[in-house]
Amino acid sequence: MNYMTALRQATAQIQAAGVDDEAEAQAGLRLACLAFRSPTASDQAWALLGLELLSVLAELYPDPAPVAIIAAQPSTVGPPVRAAVFDLVRVLAEGYERASAQPQLASGRRFAYAGAASRLHSAARGLA
Repeated sequence: MNYMTALRQATAQIQAAGVDDEAEAQAGLRLACLAFRSPTASDQAWALLGLELLSVLAELYPDPAPVAIIAAQPSTVGPPVRAAVFDLVRVLAEGYERASAQPQLASGRRFAYAGAASRLHSAARGLA
């Protein structure tokens, strides 16, 4: 599967189901992180978004699920890839924001979701 198709599918799945499926959310975060391995991804706002994605991934999922990403890493990160990653990050941030309001979750998890949403929204605003 090519990277753009994988980004679009992950965005649609997370938008439909939210981040309640932790494996799906982890896969979305990991998929977005692939864009930051390209040598063409070099500006500061883009790098900050990549660092925030890695930080959110490590904070929310310290014991990651075995998730396989079956998509080729992008060789270049041009405007279409950036836009697709931005959409995925926006959907993830919105999902974490909604999850942070779920009263059945432990308060620590809700706070972690709220923090992740805030950081992803903030980093994404730097790209807009």
